[in-house]
Amino acid sequence: MPEKALSLIKKDPDLLKEIVISAYLDEIISLGKAAEVLGVTREELIEEFKKRGIPIRTPDREDVLSEVEVITCL
Repeated sequence: MPEKALSLIKKDPDLLKEIVISAYLDEIISLGKAAEVLGVTREELIEEFKKRGIPIRTPDREDVLSEVEVITCL
């Protein structure tokens, strides 16, 4: 991604949130990764998704590994 575009995305939290949610819906990233990128907890993101009517995917192997990675970094 061009550096200028990345810089603009980082400056606009709403745009970043929409891109991350889109990536989650397209199954590009897990719920845990989406929360990490947005700087919120998994539970906070689940609440946000519920408010927006976004379905929560059942965790798959990648989701579980992502969660384990986050926990081991704490």
